[in-house]
Amino acid sequence: MTRYLVLFAVLTALGLALMGAVLSQYGYSLLDPEMRIMVAVGIAVAAYVAWRISTILKNRQNDLSERPAPGGAGQGKLAALFSGRTKAMSAREAELAARRRKLIEQGKLEPDEAPAPPPAAASGEDKPVRVAPDAPLKDKMAARAERVRRAKEEGKI
Repeated sequence: MTRYLVLFAVLTALGLALMGAVLSQYGYSLLDPEMRIMVAVGIAVAAYVAWRISTILKNRQNDLSERPAPGGAGQGKLAALFSGRTKAMSAREAELAARRRKLIEQGKLEPDEAPAPPPAAASGEDKPVRVAPDAPLKDKMAARAERVRRAKEEGKI
């Protein structure tokens, strides 16, 4: 309720001040008896806008309090963006590994052999030649010529 009253007071003051400024430019006064309807409409609009804003803020606050923080307790809100796996994925992998071990123990599944070794890292000579986009044209052309030469050696061209 306090939030609503503060919003209502601020919006009413702002609305009436702007309305008074516009009316004074045309030679009218906001305090004239003919402007009572104008003042009433300004107050009604301020009341409605304050009610809508306070309701939206209250609903947003309730939604955030009911929902757990992204990434779980003790983690930042952006943790899910930078982590490789979610908790659900990790749990699913653990379940599959446990089920696999159980089936291997029962003899229903044969154990896999050792996983294949990862491919060897490319040596310095195998890496494609790249230069920065702002490098001189001479360096860019030399790098392109080197890439073409290597592609011809490998039979790609």
